[in-house]
Amino acid sequence: FSLQLFSPVSWEGIPGTKLQLDDWEYVTCMKHLYLSSEGMHSGQRGFIVLGTNFNYGEDITSRGHIKIYDVIEVVPEPGQPLTKHKIKTVYDKEQKGPVTAICAVSGFLVSTVGQKIYIWQFKNKELQGIAFIDSNVYIHQIHALKNFLLVGDVYQSMTVLQYQQDYRTLSVISRDTHPLETYAAEFIIDNGHLGFLATDAQRNLSIFEYLPEVKESMGGQRLIRKADIHLGQHVNVMWRVRAKLTDPSSSQRVLPANEKKHVTWYATLDGALGHLLPLSEPKYRRMLMLNNVLTNSLQHTAGLNPKGYRTFRSERRDLRNPCRGIVDGDLVFQFTDLPAPDKAEFARRIGTTAADIMDDLSELDRNARSEERRVGKECRSRW
Repeated sequence: FSLQLFSPVSWEGIPGTKLQLDDWEYVTCMKHLYLSSEGMHSGQRGFIVLGTNFNYGEDITSRGHIKIYDVIEVVPEPGQPLTKHKIKTVYDKEQKGPVTAICAVSGFLVSTVGQKIYIWQFKNKELQGIAFIDSNVYIHQIHALKNFLLVGDVYQSMTVLQYQQDYRTLSVISRDTHPLETYAAEFIIDNGHLGFLATDAQRNLSIFEYLPEVKESMGGQRLIRKADIHLGQHVNVMWRVRAKLTDPSSSQRVLPANEKKHVTWYATLDGALGHLLPLSEPKYRRMLMLNNVLTNSLQHTAGLNPKGYRTFRSERRDLRNPCRGIVDGDLVFQFTDLPAPDKAEFARRIGTTAADIMDDLSELDRNARSEERRVGKECRSRW
């Protein structure tokens, strides 16, 4: 119901920056976006963009607002250094429907208004529509990568769109044609390979790819599910960070393969954190064999078989088989706590040594090194 700026140093609320919304107005989405305008000499500039909706009930048509704010610096008040920042309303107008998702592509604002996706140009403190496309049921996730848009629908899974700036057109590249109650969506990047990540209401996590050469994709019109895992928790937000380029312990530069590799983090409604890290083929095969050996040899937590519990689940009858393809990080990292004889025995079963496995696990940990491992046992990791 309100917008408040906080200091990133002391996490105190900045005085005079709280904006109260109107009665029955709800914030449905908010992001910090870089927008370009012909009225600005510096090209793109960062703005705080809000999408809102008025909930009056079923008898009144839902409408929302697009609000654009700018954070400016002023002379602070004596004894209050935090007051040097103020928030200024740049744009605030009503739309024809509820604004449920926003993002930016090539300096243009992308918003979902009702059942349409619009691309706006911010010019002279006004939004001018330049392209639109009809959407499905209810769009609540939009993510941009270069000129591509990943759209998540609450019932109709994911759609990949492309914005062509030269022609000012927004077109559909591919989509998942199977019903999926999407909770969150994000890109997954492994150097030259691009995947599309989605979580659903059945607590699954799925990875899709655009493969036009595959027969089942109908020439690229359908996304192909390449990997999946059952997390057991609802994931409602995901974000990407680049893999570590240096070793935190020695400050030495790691493999150059991490230059364009991203780690996709996620947070669950149960309060857990986790991440997915793309693996090379040799490391994946080694970790998969270790995963299978530990599944058959270790005592299962709460009597749950890891292989059965992590299998993709669906309430509807699905003719597609589970793809798996994701190694359970919680399970393979139990290898580090085993006694030395057990480590040597398990390594012998998969044709390697305990030292090689420990090197692989330490490298995986370095690639996504963060405070996550120090939080406690509530945090989870997935590879």
